[in-house]
Amino acid sequence: MQAMMAMLSRELFFGQFPLKALVRKTAPEAAGSLGTAAPLIPRYPNYYHWMVETVPKIRYLRRFEESTGESVTLVIPQDSPPFVGETLQALDWPESRIERATEPAYAVENLVVPSFPQRRAADFEWIRRRILGESATSPEADANNVYISRAGAVERQVLNEDAVMEMLSDHGFERYRLEDRPLMRNARLFSEADIVVAPHGAGITDIVFSTDCTVIELFGDKVKQPYEILASVLDLDYRAVYCEAESADIRVDVDELEKVVAAVEREDQ
Repeated sequence: MQAMMAMLSRELFFGQFPLKALVRKTAPEAAGSLGTAAPLIPRYPNYYHWMVETVPKIRYLRRFEESTGESVTLVIPQDSPPFVGETLQALDWPESRIERATEPAYAVENLVVPSFPQRRAADFEWIRRRILGESATSPEADANNVYISRAGAVERQVLNEDAVMEMLSDHGFERYRLEDRPLMRNARLFSEADIVVAPHGAGITDIVFSTDCTVIELFGDKVKQPYEILASVLDLDYRAVYCEAESADIRVDVDELEKVVAAVEREDQ
């Protein structure tokens, strides 16, 4: 409920439609007509908010379809990031029942509004099973330790990443820029991961595809807990390493990080 109220408040004050228009009583005329439809619009155009807070709604909509016999059309933003289309394709949602909204208003015969997800393990297990299958295998099965690079990001880059990777490579880590890879390859990579090291960022979201890994998250001044909470829901081991902040980026104490990695490896033996 709190998340829904926050979303409505943002739309009321900053959105283009519908709330401001309704308050002014100047709602635009519906440009198109849909049968049974559900809005599938993330609170933010961010991979975490899409996968954790939006994709579970597809599970609820599947349940609705099964119980009612209705076929639901998903309404998504026209300018959705590529991972939105990749996810819907991986979940076998028919393209014929996806409306990429180009107009501010549509007439809908039956509007279905799925509940806001509460970070339940069952939802993430459903996502993992539907995308990877019961016996998914990874082409990168030997690269079990994963380092997520933010070298292409505007903030929270690791300034001494080469030194970090020189150390991590001795522990079997490979470096990945997840934004350069398709969703399915990332899902398979994380399903095989033993240890994941990453600066705080949306790339850690792919631990939803992991069943038994340790997450080591690197922080600067900005410390948030969504991935610690997500790891707890998924019953994954989680460690935090606090680094020196340089503006919006971070510099890792390589020796300190190696101690944490070595401790995890000892515990796994």
